[in-house]
Formats: sequence, C-alpha cells, structure tokens
Amino acid sequence: MACEDAVTLALALRREGGDWGRALVLYERSRVARTARVVLSAREMGRIYHAKGVERLVRNEMWKGRPQERFYDALEWLYGWTAGTCLADD
Repeated sequence: MACEDAVTLALALRREGGDWGRALVLYERSRVARTARVVLSAREMGRIYHAKGVERLVRNEMWKGRPQERFYDALEWLYGWTAGTCLADD
C-alpha cells in the first residue's frame, strides 16, 4: 500500500502541475475507496482463514477439492492494480 500511495501521489502531483493542494485532493479521491476495500478484505480474509469451530468445518467443506491456486481468486482486484489507472477520473 505504501508503494501504491507513493506512486499515486507522484502522479497526482504531476497531473496537477505541482500544486500540492489540488494533488492531495486528487490523491484522496483516488485512494479512499481502494484502501477501505483493502482493510475490509483483510479483515474478512482473517476471519475466513483463521476460522474456528463450526465456521471452520463449513469453510473446509466448501473448499474441499478446490485447487490451492484458486484460494485467492477473490483478491484478483488487489493484485491487478496498475499505476496507469490509479488516479480517479475527473
């Protein structure tokens, strides 16, 4: 996230011609939704991957036979981030 933040801020500064005030507004508009989604997803993944009791049994039954490489399909959005599309649309 820190690397994404740095790239996004640098691109916002470039787009806004070095105007820090406008760049920070653009940066915030560009980052809030994604960072909130990261936090919520991390919380949910923690709940799922560290489940106990009945919740663990249900999870294991649902994932039985699922190839290991498919466990992270729900996080493709996280790893598909690119600098070219990081700034919010005007």
